[in-house]
Amino acid sequence: MYDEHMREQIIEVNSSKSITEALQEAAQYQGRVVLVLERGTYYEKVTVDRPEITLRGVSASDTCITFDDAALTRKNGNPMGTFATASVTVKAPCFRAENLTFANGFDYPAHSGAVKDNPGKVKGLQAVAFRTTESADKTELSGCSFIGYQDTLLLDAGYHHLEGCTIEGNIDFIFGAGTALFEGCTILSNGSGYVCAPSTKSDRPGFLFHRCNFMKKQGVEKSSVYLGRPWHPGADPFLVSYAGLLECHLEDHIKEEGWTWMHAFPPSGGEQIFTVEQSHFFESESSGPGSSPLRNTVSLQVGFDELKRFLELDYVSECI
Repeated sequence: MYDEHMREQIIEVNSSKSITEALQEAAQYQGRVVLVLERGTYYEKVTVDRPEITLRGVSASDTCITFDDAALTRKNGNPMGTFATASVTVKAPCFRAENLTFANGFDYPAHSGAVKDNPGKVKGLQAVAFRTTESADKTELSGCSFIGYQDTLLLDAGYHHLEGCTIEGNIDFIFGAGTALFEGCTILSNGSGYVCAPSTKSDRPGFLFHRCNFMKKQGVEKSSVYLGRPWHPGADPFLVSYAGLLECHLEDHIKEEGWTWMHAFPPSGGEQIFTVEQSHFFESESSGPGSSPLRNTVSLQVGFDELKRFLELDYVSECI
């Protein structure tokens, strides 16, 4: 079906057609193709490698794409590793998603005993719900939920704009090298740990949270969650991890110090520590019981200057 007013090709997805089948059908069309997903849960691993694809659900509570791979899952006899676990992987520019949930159903709570006293250091429990790769850019996500525990949302390349979304997890559940503006989003901790782990290139901004609510699920303890830590894959010294909060509300699960260090492992062996001081972490006009004047706060003007920098990078409007 072709929508002349919207200049979009519409493909309906339901119980008789998988998302993967619909993406194969989309290859024959020019311009933007919108996959309209019927209410329900789609248990499949999805890769989007065609530009100008939209996934449109009924609502985040009614439409869900999920799979249950984890880094410890074996493929051809070997653990598959973090990046391959994503339920949905985007490998093309101008991707949009509206009103649906991306989830990873790996049973992380079943392993909770192993991580209770050592959060973030138990191997193999990473399980990504949504990932963008080096081929992605100009990604727009609206009214979506991203559900998981460790490493829920991997934004690893290009520019991303998230509006009115919910991201849930406990360990580094927003991470990667991409640039992302989060506006009016709910950042929901479902356990102790770390919200974000940016691996930002030194010449790019990383993650900016504007008017977002940092909330917790019932049972999450007070002062048990860091806002973020610097991820340096391969101990790359040329990264400058970037994360900022502007006019955000923070509940009491956020630790007073806010940000913390992270270790990395050089290819040559050994261990290296990257610190808050080597990173670009900041807040402006944070509020709520999880806010603290002891953290690196900047003026509202500086905060808005950072926001302007993100908006000037917003190439989403260039997409059809």
